[in-house]
Amino acid sequence: KVVLSRIAAAFASDFAGWRITLPAEALSQRAAGVIQDQGWLIQYRFGRERGVEYLDYYAAHRMTDDTHLRIYATGRGKMLPSVCSMRLSSADPAEDRRLEAAYQRHNRRVARQLVAKGFDRFTMNMMLHAGLVSEKPEPTGS
Repeated sequence: KVVLSRIAAAFASDFAGWRITLPAEALSQRAAGVIQDQGWLIQYRFGRERGVEYLDYYAAHRMTDDTHLRIYATGRGKMLPSVCSMRLSSADPAEDRRLEAAYQRHNRRVARQLVAKGFDRFTMNMMLHAGLVSEKPEPTGS
């Protein structure tokens, strides 16, 4: 119970401004799930690392950067890789291409890690930043 209460408290603290908490049944059963509330898409799952329980969650909202966090049984959090919404750019075309490629590689790698973890729901912004859909409209035949 103490393990769950520290994890639940840390999660609730992260979303206190929206009064979003983990569902009681998810806590008691340590069940993975999804919360869609007040513009948030939050995917979560429980796990164990070196005998210590944790909760991983990925939170996306169109008004902020994504957050990927592991909350350990102690209540301590550890940031995990998330999809980047902004990238560095350069006036030098070759350097800008290199920066774009690094940005795409990072976001695609994170997207693959999320799917492998079972976090397979993506917002449109996540899909755009991960290069899973094109920002350019497809040409139509005439």
